[in-house]
Parts: sequence; structure tokens; C-alpha cells
Amino acid sequence: MKPVIGITVNYSYNGDSECAEGIGVAGQEWQLLADDYVTAVLRAGGVPVMLPVVRDQEVMKEMLDSVDGVLFSGGSDVDPQLFGQTTFGKTGAVIAERDAQEAAMVEYVVNQTQKPVLGICRGIQIINAALGGTLLQHVPDAGFHNHTLTMYPRYMASHKVDIVPDSILAKAVGTEKLATNSFHHMAVDACAPCLKVVARSEDGVSEAVELAENPNGRYLLAVQWHPEMMSAVNPTQQAIINSFVQACQK
Repeated sequence: MKPVIGITVNYSYNGDSECAEGIGVAGQEWQLLADDYVTAVLRAGGVPVMLPVVRDQEVMKEMLDSVDGVLFSGGSDVDPQLFGQTTFGKTGAVIAERDAQEAAMVEYVVNQTQKPVLGICRGIQIINAALGGTLLQHVPDAGFHNHTLTMYPRYMASHKVDIVPDSILAKAVGTEKLATNSFHHMAVDACAPCLKVVARSEDGVSEAVELAENPNGRYLLAVQWHPEMMSAVNPTQQAIINSFVQACQK
């Protein structure tokens, strides 16, 4: 049996872009997922399943119990209130339903199961915030370079990260320096107590986290870039997805 991979989704309040495509009606809510996640999981040998916002914690737990691993996907900004701050005015659209559900999902899957977890972009942010860490609300305001590098195609590397040796990430990619894409303006600030930083960009931004104490070798990895966007043309980035799906198979 192939492992079933649950992937969190974006939530749209108005469906404007869908109406532009001739689908649905104005004011209709949508739950959405970029195809890159689906195809990357398929290439890795997994069965991708979307995990919608359901607003019911018991149903949420049943969804999580039904999959072999959870991929927290990218998307909208995490509400600063979730990590004890008010917005400084640089926060993008906040999706309260998604924030609430995914924070509860992180707490449940990390603390009450042993399922493998992979976080991507917003995924690293919600994992860190839900477990007690904080986020930089706007990376340039914290003294770092701009990390929203949209002048590059999504599959193209725009900067490098340095990776801690012997980490899950280092073992997955087989190197301690990796070129990545970059499409974010929030990032990990104070790491959650149960996590540790295992990769940083050249200017010092936290780019990946894993469990701080992990004697049983549980797979929990979250990265700030988008390996799924690069994976179709970059085997090293696909290797991150592969390592996660392989952990779910076990």
C-alpha cells in the first residue's frame, strides 16, 4: 500500500480568481491547493489527499487519523495574534479559520501521534507558532534581505542555505549547502522550545527546523522555501518530498 499523505489547503473567502476562470459564483468560498504539491507527492510514491478546513476538531482528528503523514502547505500569512503579537501593518490577508484549524492540527499530530510531518513555507511558520515560537512579521524590517524574490521563476533557485550536518534535511538532500527559491516575507524568529533551527540563509534567516530532542528518530521537518515548486526540475528538492513520503511508508 502506498502511504496516504494529507495536505492542508488554502481557504478563499470570495472566489474572485475562480470566477475569472468561469467557475463558481461571486462571494463563494473555496478551498484550494497548488498542483505542485500533488505532483511532488505522486512522484515520491504517495497518495495525496487534501485536508480541508472543517471547523470541527473531532472531524479534524478523524482526518488526521486517516492519513499516514501530514504536509502543512504554503499560503496566507499567519495571524500575529497566534504568537502573541499585534500586526505591525505588514501582515497580508489573514484567514482565521485556517489559522485556528492548522494550529490545532499541529498540536494534535505532533503531541498525540508519531506521524511524520513536513512543513513548507507557511507550514514552517504555523508549526513554529503553534508549538510556542514566534515569527518575524516582515523579514526586511528585522534587518535581513528581501526574501520575496518573485523576479525568478518558481522552479529557479534565488539564494543558498547552510544546513546543519546530520540533520534530517542534510541526510535527505546529501549536502550542507543548498540553493533554494524564496517567496516569503514572514519567517521563524524565536524557535519553539521543542524545535531547533537546522538551516539558515546566507543573511541568517531561519530556513528549516526539526525536533530539538528526537531519540526515536521521528520525521519532523519544516522548510521556509518551496521544494515542491522546484521538484519537477530539481532532483535534490524532490528528495525532500521523497524522504517525507518514505518516512510515511514506514
